[in-house]
Amino acid sequence: MKRNLAKALALLMLLTSAIVFAPMSLAADTTTSASPPWVEPEQPAAPTAPTPAPTAPVTATPISAPVASGTMYTVVSGDSMYKIAAKHGMTLDQLVALNPQVQNINLIYVGQKLLLKADATAPVPAVPVGTDSVMKVYQGMGYKVAFRNGPGKDSEGVPVYSFNVAMAAATFDSAGRILNVYIDGYEVSTPNYDGASMPHFSGWPEQAGYNVTDHATEKVVGVSTNTMESAAAEVNNWLTKRQRGDSYHMNEANEWYKQMDFFQEFFKGKTVMELEQWFAKNTTAAGRPIKATTTNEDDLAKLAKLTEEEKAALADVVSGATMSIRDSHGDFLGAVGEAYKNRVEVAFPVK
Repeated sequence: MKRNLAKALALLMLLTSAIVFAPMSLAADTTTSASPPWVEPEQPAAPTAPTPAPTAPVTATPISAPVASGTMYTVVSGDSMYKIAAKHGMTLDQLVALNPQVQNINLIYVGQKLLLKADATAPVPAVPVGTDSVMKVYQGMGYKVAFRNGPGKDSEGVPVYSFNVAMAAATFDSAGRILNVYIDGYEVSTPNYDGASMPHFSGWPEQAGYNVTDHATEKVVGVSTNTMESAAAEVNNWLTKRQRGDSYHMNEANEWYKQMDFFQEFFKGKTVMELEQWFAKNTTAAGRPIKATTTNEDDLAKLAKLTEEEKAALADVVSGATMSIRDSHGDFLGAVGEAYKNRVEVAFPVK
């Protein structure tokens, strides 16, 4: 059966190519980096062409917007424009209007100052009107595959085996910060696992069968008969963790897909390295965000090293997600890292 599951792993790796990028809305990325990740090769000199006649310069039209003095807010880890607006009783549009310097609302940084209430207005710097620029972002797709001895055994003491494929499609700016990310995954077990929504793989056609567990009684009711039709029916009906939705039954009050949505928002504006550092400082041995009520000595030692600001940011994460992003059920943080390694440049004009 282990050999069969190894074959299934190879099959699933082909399936991961089907993941697509989630829709996203981006403003022009005009940030710069002292050490950009990419250096474009020099292009050969273009043939000499006649010098074009001079054209009239583009004039800038100053506009007025609330700026400068007023009630300010300092961005902390885990913040988003939407969350800041909601926290202060504002709409997102109101916050954006007060902060025209934020050219991409999906990209704010820890320590950045945002205006919440203006005392006065003043003209913003002139911006050339009618000029075109090129926006460059970097897209990548990555996955992490893992085999697991488990979860548990069936009613006859026969081991359950499973494998998982954690997948991530992400978009990065020129400094490696995450602009958008979409995460999903497969988790597939032998047919003797008693979870009704778990996808199964019983074996290759004409090969020995494996124990089959009835999901209602949680008892073994027989051995699978593996045919071409049965194998095709199982594989063709596999569902990802997101597709399983509320039937996943991990946490009825806050299912898997809802918690992963929260993590996706939390990841925005951070680099893979920053996320790895956060994970090392703020999660348990099982990869879960540490709760303030923990009694575990190792977790308490980690909490003691955090600043008050970091503790507040961690509490904010715990309020939205408590599941692990790196454990035996899938290395989703690692999949984001692989997406960064596999990134390619995408450039398109922005008016």
